[in-house]
Amino acid sequence: MNLSDWLFNPSGLTPHGFCLLWVPGLIYLHAISDAVIGLSYFSIPLALAAFAAKRKDLQYTWVIQLFIAFILACGTTHFMAILTLWVPVYGIEGVIKALTAVLSIATAILLWPLLPKLLAIPSPSQLSDVNAQLGKQIQEHEITLALLRKSEAEVKNANSELEKRVTERTAELSAANAQLVATLAQRDLLLREVYHRVKNNLQVVDSIVSLQARKLQDVDALAALASLRSRIHALGLVHQQLMGSSDLETFDIAPFLRELSENLLSASGKDGIAIEISASSHLVTLDFAISVGLIVTELVTNSLKHAFGNSGGRIQVLLENRANGDMGLVVADNGKGETENTPTGKGLGTTILNGFVSQLKANMTVTRQKGTRTEIAIPCGSIA
Repeated sequence: MNLSDWLFNPSGLTPHGFCLLWVPGLIYLHAISDAVIGLSYFSIPLALAAFAAKRKDLQYTWVIQLFIAFILACGTTHFMAILTLWVPVYGIEGVIKALTAVLSIATAILLWPLLPKLLAIPSPSQLSDVNAQLGKQIQEHEITLALLRKSEAEVKNANSELEKRVTERTAELSAANAQLVATLAQRDLLLREVYHRVKNNLQVVDSIVSLQARKLQDVDALAALASLRSRIHALGLVHQQLMGSSDLETFDIAPFLRELSENLLSASGKDGIAIEISASSHLVTLDFAISVGLIVTELVTNSLKHAFGNSGGRIQVLLENRANGDMGLVVADNGKGETENTPTGKGLGTTILNGFVSQLKANMTVTRQKGTRTEIAIPCGSIA
């Protein structure tokens, strides 16, 4: 098959609609959904381009141009999904997806060096210092004005000069405030886009791993890929939480652990197993959340794999603040007490678990009495 046939006339392939049994409802559901998503993706670059055209003072316009190219490529993939419902041009669709992947990787890589510059933007406290300094200067001029009241002419001159300087400083302050607001808005937009793109890229990686798993028959390889997908999901969930936070730096770890644990149970496909989550609210940063999230992923996954066999049971995930300022993380099950992720294990899960426990400078204790209980004491110095 030559390149032209591979791209435009692939033989032996069937359109995507065949997989949907040509059911009209499914066909129109996919077509209309992809059309709406594609049109939405195409409208976003127009808005970004119009915004950049009207704001000549913006820095890092190349970032906006890169976003425009990436979003247009994303929209095109949805229109190709509509076409492949009826025409099996999977070659062209694959080329467009490959281009989208290249643009997404470039966007993710090039945005990281911008983070220090965005974080260097002046804070509201600095603006408050400027206001305080201006107020002090106004007060000094008022004192000067009172001393010059003996001479009406001098008072008028002093008052005129004071008003002029106040006007100039007020104008300068207004301009600085407007610039600061615009810069902060731009920083928030870029940070949210970074978290969004990282989460999307992790989803792309997860999809690729899932596609690769379908081609494997080896049980150990399939189990390893399943563990990898759970870790990728934990990382994506961290960025999703940050994307929705108010300050784009911290988020509450309690709902994160709740959603992570429930997703792990759901993904396992096992019936008869209940999971109980009790977590205290605590604002944490990206690094701390990743460490705790991957630790919980390994321990809960291990219990689901090895603790119960074909029977049911219960898994508990507990995160509590202790009186000395430390934090306690407990993952326990009431299974048969067999486990692989222990300090004496040799598997990849054990390596990951011990690595993140060491990174948190924490202490881990494992006991087996009517099940397996893993308790990790995290010192207050490692909690963020």
